[in-house]
Amino acid sequence: GAVVKLFCDLLFGIHIFKVTMPPSFEQLETIKRRIKDSFGLFEIETKEKRGMVDEREIPTIIRSLGINPAQDQLRDLITEIRGEENTTGCVEFDRFEKVMVRILTDEANNYKRDSEEKILRAFRAFDPENKGYIEADTLKNILMTHGDAFRPEEVTELLSVACDEASGNIYYEDYAELLASDGRMDVA
Repeated sequence: GAVVKLFCDLLFGIHIFKVTMPPSFEQLETIKRRIKDSFGLFEIETKEKRGMVDEREIPTIIRSLGINPAQDQLRDLITEIRGEENTTGCVEFDRFEKVMVRILTDEANNYKRDSEEKILRAFRAFDPENKGYIEADTLKNILMTHGDAFRPEEVTELLSVACDEASGNIYYEDYAELLASDGRMDVA
């Protein structure tokens, strides 16, 4: 599904530009196209709500764009994207695009991903025997019961991508570098 595609994009290094000077027309169009593509994966397909997504999908869409906000930053972004007058539970593309263009061009450094070493330390905390992997059931339990809990379908889709089919384990060293990669390219 859409979550698997977004997770794969995240793992395999999507290309969003970290722009250090005002973006060129071409760079801006590339950024806007990527925003539209990610938003479109979750767009509601009814006549009344065309061009909108359920606001609960906004964190996934934001992360698919290579932005990794902390929870408080994420709450602020959702509030800004939703707007105070909006009580529908849906977010319009135009509002989303406006905020995300600003984030991706001017404020990307405020939403850095964790380092590879920090990610490895987190995985290792759940691998006291230093086996180099975490069993899928253990990770599933962690994801569904700690911090910002994943929904069951999100865990299932994540494990379908991250889990080694032969052993049923997540070999975290294989993923730490990819998870730490923010997927952005510097543009001269």
